[in-house]
Amino acid sequence: MKRWIVAVLCVTLAHAAFAAGPNQVRQRAEGSMLVTGWIDVSPDGSVHGYSLDQSDKIPAAVTDLIQKNVPDWKFKLDGNPNVIERARMSVRLVARRVDDTHDSIAIVGATFGDSNTASGQSVTHKSMQPPKYPLSAVQAHVDGTVYLYLRVGRQGQVEDAVAERVNLGVYGSDIQMRRYRDILADAALEAAKQWTFNIPTNGKHIDDPYWDVRVPVNFNLKVAGSPRVDTYGKWQVYIPGPQQSIPWLKSGLQTVPTSDAIPEGSISQVSQDLHLLTPLEGA
Repeated sequence: MKRWIVAVLCVTLAHAAFAAGPNQVRQRAEGSMLVTGWIDVSPDGSVHGYSLDQSDKIPAAVTDLIQKNVPDWKFKLDGNPNVIERARMSVRLVARRVDDTHDSIAIVGATFGDSNTASGQSVTHKSMQPPKYPLSAVQAHVDGTVYLYLRVGRQGQVEDAVAERVNLGVYGSDIQMRRYRDILADAALEAAKQWTFNIPTNGKHIDDPYWDVRVPVNFNLKVAGSPRVDTYGKWQVYIPGPQQSIPWLKSGLQTVPTSDAIPEGSISQVSQDLHLLTPLEGA
């Protein structure tokens, strides 16, 4: 079975052009880039301004697309209606193959966090032991990212958990990819059961009965001890997994699919003060 799993390694996206491969796989593959920065929103919900981290590393086509869209975004504010709301921003961009010579770039996800997580108004991590890398995934050279949606109770423990999406860095048959998505998801969920969090100690969410958060879990096959590669501002090729619904949420309360717009190593609380009303270009 392993001979059908082909790792997506050492791929460079020049002008978002994908490497050759089976047509079906090429149509499903995406080049993804996560850009972070800050956004300032006026009391009327309009964008007062924004800035991008390490803008010199971001391709011009990406900064141009962000400049074309972000200033026109409209928000609903749940915070102080009389001040400019400043928040961390992360934006997920995706490049997709249109035909043999053309690609498209779109904004497909965005998340907004508190400006100061140390303020005690948001859920923060307390103890988060990384999951064990499944041996079968290691042997098959499977890597990827599991995006968890967790419900944290008032004791800081995980009460419910679901793998909202699993993106893989390999491609194969649909059966194989489903199997490896399940393997990575099960490992991440097993680890999440033991995680504990610091719950809000002040602010308007202090008395909430629970808090929903998103946490990305990365399974990376890089050799232990090797230097970390800076991928900021570079396209990363992967095969997107399907977006899963959250079992404990009613159909009308299902969240928009922005799970993969969360930076690695961070926690995104679902109930934030900024709510983007403008449909994203790639949605």
